Amino acid sequence: MAAQLETDFSFYDVVPELSALVIVDVGAQPLKNQPEIYAPLVEIGKAEIVAFEANAEGCSQLTEVLGAAHSVREIIIGDGSPATFHRNKSPVTNSLFPANMALLSRFSGLAEMSTLVSSENVQTYRLDDLIDLPEIDFLKMDVQGGELNVLNGASRVAGSAMAIHTEVEFVPLYIGQPLFADIDIKVRSLDFQFHTLSGPTGRVYKPLQRAGSDPTGVHQYLWSDAVYIPDLSKLERHSAERILKLCAILHDIYHSFDLVLHLLLYLKDREDVGVYGDYCKKLGLI
Repeated sequence: MAAQLETDFSFYDVVPELSALVIVDVGAQPLKNQPEIYAPLVEIGKAEIVAFEANAEGCSQLTEVLGAAHSVREIIIGDGSPATFHRNKSPVTNSLFPANMALLSRFSGLAEMSTLVSSENVQTYRLDDLIDLPEIDFLKMDVQGGELNVLNGASRVAGSAMAIHTEVEFVPLYIGQPLFADIDIKVRSLDFQFHTLSGPTGRVYKPLQRAGSDPTGVHQYLWSDAVYIPDLSKLERHSAERILKLCAILHDIYHSFDLVLHLLLYLKDREDVGVYGDYCKKLGLI
């Protein structure tokens, strides 16, 4: 099936009766001039956000962006144990792990962002103890090396999601942090499979300098976001509604139209759910 796809629409235009997505965002510090990946769903009123952020200013910014209908809490999510929280020059680099300055100083601009300003003893909290929901739809994590700690305190919450979006590092930007391989093992143990990388990012080694996002000469990838979906060999575990919610995530956030088609055809064959044809028409395939 080959065609020029028409993709400028929401999955909710195809299935308007589908309920809003419950999205849990851990480490929700907004980035300048970069909307949250779920912003399109918020704009159309099809997302309910429960966000956690350790930085008070970040909480205020996110509350202003999202509005009072969503929950934003200033709290540090982890495995429930006491920890040391490191506040750095740039809040986006704050972490439960100390910055690996020996490595960061090899790259242009990274060490300056991660210079330690202060550290404090804190209590971390488990998602499983804070979220009293039978299931969520989407879990997003960006906590600068602490993602495995979050997952270790969120087996119930994370396991109920239909997609997990987590920052991962390929090299130790923070001392003692888990890397991509460690996160991958944990998420797959919850019956998820890897889907895609979103925004793999690198930096140039010194003395070379590169302004902005120019990728020329950059071969050292440092971090990315990794996206996981439920194990497709075990789809029978999930209701049609839950699979349709996965389709909404895949379409509106990741533009994974091929996988949406695959899942809708599966639902058509399994339960005669009549969305496949409507989606094909909307894509311009028929």
